[in-house]
Amino acid sequence: MTELERLKAIATQVAPHVHRTPLISAKSLGAMLGCEIWLKAELLQRTGSYKPRGILNRLLKLGESARSRGVITVSAGNAAQGLAYAAGRLDCKAIAVMPENASPAKVQATRAYGAEVILRGTAKDAFELAHRLVEERGYVFVSPSDDPDVIEGHAGIGIEINEDLPDADLVLVQIGAGGLGAGVATGLAACGSCARIVGVEPESANTMWLSLQAGRPVDLPGPPNTIADGLAYPFGGKHTFPVFRDKVERVVLVPDSAIREAMLLIMTRTKLYAEPSGAASLAGLLVHKELLRPYRKVVCVVSGGNLDPERLRELI
Repeated sequence: MTELERLKAIATQVAPHVHRTPLISAKSLGAMLGCEIWLKAELLQRTGSYKPRGILNRLLKLGESARSRGVITVSAGNAAQGLAYAAGRLDCKAIAVMPENASPAKVQATRAYGAEVILRGTAKDAFELAHRLVEERGYVFVSPSDDPDVIEGHAGIGIEINEDLPDADLVLVQIGAGGLGAGVATGLAACGSCARIVGVEPESANTMWLSLQAGRPVDLPGPPNTIADGLAYPFGGKHTFPVFRDKVERVVLVPDSAIREAMLLIMTRTKLYAEPSGAASLAGLLVHKELLRPYRKVVCVVSGGNLDPERLRELI
């Protein structure tokens, strides 16, 4: 079995539980930037983000016996909802440990999908508690991103992009822990795509950028500080780092102001309700226009749309 056949088999197993999201032509944005822009609309995925793809693959690989112990993750919101949804589909208990500053809307949605939610301090505090609960209660920890099964579940996004736009020149993908970008890069590489892949990180949550500079996974020196809560990941990725090192052309940084601008453009020009994390890929183009010079067909992954309306008022 080839790598592509293996990844397609994974996507087939996950397919009954997720949507195949559309690749939407954004002609108005393309005219503004002087290229063709396509949006991979993962905000239209179940739970409002790409997360169920990888988490479902992880839970399916666990098997029924391990799932029966209960599964636990740490998340600012989208992975929490993804785990809650996936656990519900596979009939197992889910626990989400979320930072105390997590969006109330994401907390409520996670509970609505059936998970037990525990609020605890910062992201680092939440990870410490989750790992302690694994030891004390026997839960199975499910990484929100930094796991080979999660990455391979997200590879289906890259495969779908290649099937819908096989001559794509450039794919931009946002980075939190890196599971989405690693998955997209893995899927595109397996398809033999010639598309360049660029990762986009907030300036104040630049874990992958720092890791690539160091040549190894490193943690942020302090708490991440960005409006893109889904990208505020403080730890270097053991499994995502080598994929970025080997398959992603470069990582660029963007300020929160550009993420705000990208959100507003996506909402007004395409009518898609993108959260800050989801809009970060387009922000990469707004800040780094030099990326466009050699390329004509550009894909921006819009990773999520779980944004509290009250938070939207604060942001724009």
